[in-house]
Amino acid sequence: KERGTVEKTGFIIFAGSPDGVMDEFHNPYAYNLFRLDTQGGHVTGRITGHVLSGIEFPSINTTIDQTTYNISSNFDPTTTPDGNILFSSTQANGSRAGGKGRVMLCVDNWDGAYPRPIYGNCGGEVGGASGRSQAKITFGDRRLVYVESPYMNWGVGQLASVSWDAPYNKTYERLTKDDGGLYRSLYPLPDDRMLVSYGERGDFGIYWFDCKNGKAGELVHNDPEWNDHQPAPIYIKYRPRWINTFTAGKNFGVTAVTYQPFDQVKVEGYPHSWATWICFDTTLTDLPVGPYPHQKAKDTKPGDVKAVRIVEGVQCVEPDANRFKAGAGSHLVGGSRSSSNSGTAYQQRRIIGYQYVEDDGSVVTSQTADTPYYIQNLDERGVAVQAALTRAYLRPYHGRICSGCHDGSYRGRAFQNQHAKALYNWWYDDR
Repeated sequence: KERGTVEKTGFIIFAGSPDGVMDEFHNPYAYNLFRLDTQGGHVTGRITGHVLSGIEFPSINTTIDQTTYNISSNFDPTTTPDGNILFSSTQANGSRAGGKGRVMLCVDNWDGAYPRPIYGNCGGEVGGASGRSQAKITFGDRRLVYVESPYMNWGVGQLASVSWDAPYNKTYERLTKDDGGLYRSLYPLPDDRMLVSYGERGDFGIYWFDCKNGKAGELVHNDPEWNDHQPAPIYIKYRPRWINTFTAGKNFGVTAVTYQPFDQVKVEGYPHSWATWICFDTTLTDLPVGPYPHQKAKDTKPGDVKAVRIVEGVQCVEPDANRFKAGAGSHLVGGSRSSSNSGTAYQQRRIIGYQYVEDDGSVVTSQTADTPYYIQNLDERGVAVQAALTRAYLRPYHGRICSGCHDGSYRGRAFQNQHAKALYNWWYDDR
């Protein structure tokens, strides 16, 4: 049929980086995920009841919307069986992995409404690697299989996995046995076999993975003149269900996770690009007291945290990469240990604002959407006692729920029906 008239089609999720940007490790790129609507916004309209707009290209009838906001890079998107988008996310805020940074595995809704770290973001998680990429989910035992690399910018390494349903240390498993070769481009099949790209001396070929012996097995194809990557057998894939973030309606209705009606937004004059987040308990964490950025300065209980500071991360836009050469800040006091990659980390920040915390530890606020940010807990003196290292972001009109730092799986306790003063005060007394 003529382009744009197909009744049923899906989105295209891809990673892209604008020109003239620099990530926090001085790389001349900063990738994020984008959603391409091949029917000018109407694919979104069939799902939400509303045609959402992004960057529109009328000449080819497509609409592109950025769905993730990371100052470093998000990349390697793939679809999960439950309709989410699984991807790798470079985390550079704070001291991570001895200054080498971490690449975690993250999951988000198709519209960017609710990103959730899955594995690889914390120092206590086993694996001993900075990079985790090219993740896929197996069909039978639902394992989250990925390439584990010693450095975050490697695209090759060894294969490892955790349970998709319980992505914790106890389910971690190293799949390969260090046979001298490197792996990439894994591809699980419905019959529980898995294709991989494998090479010992730089010549990569396509192999069936021998799961029993933890190594590349039967050769499928290897062109001696080329490196062979990204096998993709053609077969009928599972059809993921759409996770509808919106309740369709005349004025968008009310989102599934925010408690702010959108007619209220219009009455109070908020710009359309604002959104809401709520934390049930700012003191709920399993992180220890210590001197490192990811640790807390002191133990806190409900009532000890008086306010939160919301800090925006600003994307570095610098056409001249030589302006910030690695090592430029090493002569400064503390320059060798001041940030995630020594004194040369190019991280720009500015304060979005503050919000008071209820005496039960809960807090709720509205702020600009499509903006990377993190929060700091402040005591009665206004001193930060704990800072989040993973940047978050909100989509316009949406909301996010936080149940506390490291409060279990997003499938479990994070969605308990918890009662918090901030929730009721926001609903009944929004001034």
